[in-house]
Amino acid sequence: MIRLLELLSCAVLLLAGCNTVEFYEKAAFQDPVMSLLDSPTKAHFHQKCFYSMEGSAGGIGTSAGGGCGCY
Repeated sequence: MIRLLELLSCAVLLLAGCNTVEFYEKAAFQDPVMSLLDSPTKAHFHQKCFYSMEGSAGGIGTSAGGGCGCY
């Protein structure tokens, strides 16, 4: 009985999250603040820092690197 009650409460919680978004509410999702991706400049900077730290692995498509961040 308790197992059934747990299952039913989980189902109610999961189904409560199913909701539609009205057309006038979708504008909030188009706001640049809501973007999951960085700007191209910021992404390039983060990649450059990451691949400079990983210089011993060679970075992007190269066989070896010094780790200094030089091009």
